[in-house]
Amino acid sequence: GVEACGARLAEEEAKAGGGGAARLRLAEEAVMALARADGDASSLAVDGESGRVVRRSHAELGGATESYEWEQSGEEITVRLRGLPRSLASSLRVRSTSDSLEVRHGGGELLRGKLHAQVVSDETTYEVEGEGEGE
Repeated sequence: GVEACGARLAEEEAKAGGGGAARLRLAEEAVMALARADGDASSLAVDGESGRVVRRSHAELGGATESYEWEQSGEEITVRLRGLPRSLASSLRVRSTSDSLEVRHGGGELLRGKLHAQVVSDETTYEVEGEGEGE
């Protein structure tokens, strides 16, 4: 738990001569341990600026506009398109890379953006859910 991480931090700092690298590594381990203990490891992400493992709320791991909302958690990305009739779902074009997602319909772009955590783009699949028009 957290106490064990604190004890290991003291040990690692003593070995490393008080270096900050050990402190960062153990702080990240504590963040990961707390997320696992809460049953919410899907809230872990790598901060794009610092490169450190951080915990984010599900709201922070997604976004919304008038046209769509999306969230990323664990190994799943959920996108909800607004105002697009389900009958047009077969004409959607979804493209993903390890760190981005793009959804197009016809010649128009519906969504394009960076992901909060990397995915294996070769393993990306998508499905359309919903009922009736506009889902």
